[in-house]
Amino acid sequence: MALALAAGATLGALAQSPASYPGGEEALQAYIQENLVYPQAAKDNGIEGVVTLECTILPDGSVGPIKVKRMVDPDLEQEAIRLVKAITAWTPATDAAGKAVLSVVQIPVTFSLGD
Repeated sequence: MALALAAGATLGALAQSPASYPGGEEALQAYIQENLVYPQAAKDNGIEGVVTLECTILPDGSVGPIKVKRMVDPDLEQEAIRLVKAITAWTPATDAAGKAVLSVVQIPVTFSLGD
């Protein structure tokens, strides 16, 4: 049974607090915007959108398997996965005893060519 939380979804009913990016959601979005490399083919074709990834955060805070939950374009999806794989230190979810547990978070990666 999964418990859905505002900051993501955690696997297992024992998760008391969700995994989080150091600095919170604003820091995560800032990291994404600072490190995003817009694929040239997508730029040339005017492709924009939000790629949503579902990522397993392991008890040690590292990123495990990643699934694309909302597809836009293969090049954008690959870039979104590259960005998330490069994040090395999540604060893992914890159970009621404070022990780190496996969890799943959803991360939206926005690709916009601007105005």
